[in-house]
Amino acid sequence: MFGHPTLTRVRPSRVPRSSLRVRRSRRSSCLEKSCSSASVPTKAALAVLAALSILIGNLVALAQSNVRRLLAYSAVAHAGYTLLGLIAGGREGFSATLFYTTVYAFTLVGAFGVVALVRRETGGDDLIDFAGLRARSPLLAGCMSIFMLSLAGLPPLAGFFGKFYLFTAALRAGENHGLLWLVALALLGSLVSLYYYLIVLKVIFVDEPAQHETSLPRRNVGEGGDFLQRVSLSALGAIVIFLGVIPGPLVARIIASLP
Repeated sequence: MFGHPTLTRVRPSRVPRSSLRVRRSRRSSCLEKSCSSASVPTKAALAVLAALSILIGNLVALAQSNVRRLLAYSAVAHAGYTLLGLIAGGREGFSATLFYTTVYAFTLVGAFGVVALVRRETGGDDLIDFAGLRARSPLLAGCMSIFMLSLAGLPPLAGFFGKFYLFTAALRAGENHGLLWLVALALLGSLVSLYYYLIVLKVIFVDEPAQHETSLPRRNVGEGGDFLQRVSLSALGAIVIFLGVIPGPLVARIIASLP
């Protein structure tokens, strides 16, 4: 009874570890089952919703001359892209969705931050209000370039890897579930979005501001008392670049957080 004290001490410590392994394996298996065993009608409904979001969001954004509304409608299309990961399912699909959502959040906040500063200084946020921004505020023009190109999914920015990761997961799942058409539609939508994002950059770097477009006096946008905003936008731009060049740490953390 008292001859094996070490045995009696070791057993209580081993039981929680083994039970922890069992719990983790159960959670992992539950995730795989919940992702892979989704009903066909559910996946079909999500696919239709994703397709409508991509089509409507991009087509309406294409017709906008207001940058704030352009970003808002393009957000509808990006919501459709994120649904691709949910439809794909599994750890890869969910991790791709979480990574893309994180990257898009940083990028969208930065883009709307630039729009807010331009609106405050010019009195509007139409495309014409961004004309000549390169001269009035090179910093904001550079930040907006990073955000627009990342939203368009161009390398080496975070938006490129986010879309690549997301579309790859959907492509692998599409081979088994007949969703290759949705991946093709998402790629087409990305090409359409590239056009209207480049229009914004063309206005910023090529067009000259009209002298009569606003009665408000123009200042150098983002200068003066906007130091904190400029630092914040610069930090967001740096994050978008960093996550595009070195996405591994965030992806690994996301995967590790999944059961």
